[in-house]
Amino acid sequence: MAGKRDGGSHERMSAGFPTGSSGQTEKQAEGLKESAQEMASHLGETAGQVRDKAREFVSSAASQAQETWRSAREGLQERVSNFSASAGDIWEDGIDFVRRYPVASVAVAFGIGCLASCAFFGLSRSTGDVTNRMSRASS
Repeated sequence: MAGKRDGGSHERMSAGFPTGSSGQTEKQAEGLKESAQEMASHLGETAGQVRDKAREFVSSAASQAQETWRSAREGLQERVSNFSASAGDIWEDGIDFVRRYPVASVAVAFGIGCLASCAFFGLSRSTGDVTNRMSRASS
């Protein structure tokens, strides 16, 4: 059992492999430590870049949303202003028509009133008819 005398490991396990000295192990550990520090440094830089890109993206999205909101608000204000202007124009045109043709305007208003009266009378009559039929059916 020559292997047990040389350090307690089996001879087949250490055969062909150089035995590590404490100097080499320290160098390897130091190299691993430096490698880990470099990786941590690169990881920190990458995280910083990702954070900066995220801030840029959020800022850009907020700017776009603000611009879209401003544009929509201005468009709506313009449409409302155009509508009120056209409604005012229609009202003025109606007043001018009544001033030019007062008799015809009264006749048209009377005709519209008669049509509305007939429509409401017919509607109330048909509603009453439906109510009567339903009450008869449930009896």
